[in-house]
Amino acid sequence: MTEKYFKIIGLIVYGLILSGIIGFISSVFLILVNGLTDFLWTDISNKFEVPSIYTLLLCIFGGVLVGVSRYKWGNLPKTANDAIVELKTTQRIDYSYIYINFLVAFLILIFGASVGPAAAILSSVIALSVWQGDKMRYYYFSYNEWKKESWLVRLKKLALPHNYLIPYNPDRAPKEKKLLLFKKLLYMLFIVNGMVTFMFLIKISDQPPFVTKLGESSWGLDELFLFIPFVLFGILFSKLYELMEIAMNKFFSKMNNKIILSSVIGGIGIGLMSLIAPNLLFSGQLSMLDLPSLIPTLSITILILGSVLKLIFMEFCLKSGWIGGNVLPVIFASILQGYAIATLFPQLDMLFIVAVIGSSASIAILKTPLLVGLALMLFFPKELAPIILIIVVLFILLSKMSKIFPQKITA
Repeated sequence: MTEKYFKIIGLIVYGLILSGIIGFISSVFLILVNGLTDFLWTDISNKFEVPSIYTLLLCIFGGVLVGVSRYKWGNLPKTANDAIVELKTTQRIDYSYIYINFLVAFLILIFGASVGPAAAILSSVIALSVWQGDKMRYYYFSYNEWKKESWLVRLKKLALPHNYLIPYNPDRAPKEKKLLLFKKLLYMLFIVNGMVTFMFLIKISDQPPFVTKLGESSWGLDELFLFIPFVLFGILFSKLYELMEIAMNKFFSKMNNKIILSSVIGGIGIGLMSLIAPNLLFSGQLSMLDLPSLIPTLSITILILGSVLKLIFMEFCLKSGWIGGNVLPVIFASILQGYAIATLFPQLDMLFIVAVIGSSASIAILKTPLLVGLALMLFFPKELAPIILIIVVLFILLSKMSKIFPQKITA
C-alpha cells in the first residue's frame, strides 16, 4: 500500500474520531442539562420541604447568573442562524467561544426558559465542525513533516485542540471534480458518524424522547372539506403572534440594553410562570409527552389560553436575553391551538385538525416550511404525512410568489 493511501486512511480515521468527539460533546451537554434540571426542579422539591416560592427564587437567581454571563461574554449563546451567517460571510467561525456558548446555554435551559436546546447545540456543532476541518487540514497539508515525528509528538499534535490548526484557504481548496466529490462524501460520513454517536449516547443514558407520537388518525373527505379554513386559521393565529412580538419588542426596548436587568426580569417572569402554569416552562418537549392523556381533561378555554401564553412566554424569554431555540415551543403552542379548535368539531378526526392548524401556524410563524414540516411529521401518524407535505408545498409556493417570508427561525 502506497504512502498516499496511508495518508487518506489516516485522514478518514482522524475525521471519524473528531466527529465522534463532537457528537459526544453535544450529547454530554444535553445529558447534563436534563440531569441538573431534574435535580433543581424535581429532586430538591421531593426530598426537602422547600417553600412554595422556591422556584421563583431559583429563577431569579438564574436570571442573575444569565445576566452576568451575557454581560461578561457578550450576546451568547449564538444561534444556528448566527453561526451560518458568520460562516457564509467570513468563511470562518470563531470557535474559541464554544465552551462559553455551552455554559450560557446551559444556564438558560436549566432555569426553565421557554426555549429549546437546538439553537445552542447546532451553533456549537457548526463551530466545532469548522474546528474539525482546521485540524484535518493540518494533518493533510503537514503530513510529510508530521510523519517524521515520534509517535508521542504525532499524537500530541493531533490531540491538542488549540494548536496545530490550518484555517480554510480558498486558494488551496481542491478544484478537481473527483476531489470535490470525495470531500463531500467525507462530509456526509462525518455528519452521520457524529449523529450516530450523539443518538447512541442519548439512548444508552435513558434521556426523554425528542418527539412524541400524538395518536392515530383515520381522516377522510369530511375533514378535507375544511382543510382550507383550518389552514387560514393557522395563518391567522400566526398574525396574533406577530402582534405579541411587536409588543414585546417595545417593552424590552425601554431597557436600553441593560443586559443584567433584562435577564433578571426574564428570571422573575419564568419564576412567576412556574407558579401559575409550570407545564409551559422549558421547550415543551416533556409537556408534549403528557398531551395525549391530558387533552381530554382540558377545556377549550384552557387550551387556547395555554397556546397563546406559551408564545408570549417564549417571546418574553427571547427578548429578555434568555436565548434559545424557538422551534419546539412554537410547535407545542400551535399543536395546543389545534387541539382547542378540534374540540369544536367532535365529529371529525381530531389529529387531522391538529396537524393542519399546527403545521400552518408553525410554518407561518417560523417561515421555514420544509424544516418545520419535517419536524412536525415526527409527531403525527404516517397517515397525516401527505397532509403536512401539502401544507409545506403550499407555503413554499406562497413564499416564492409573495417574497414576504423572511426567515425567523432561531434554532
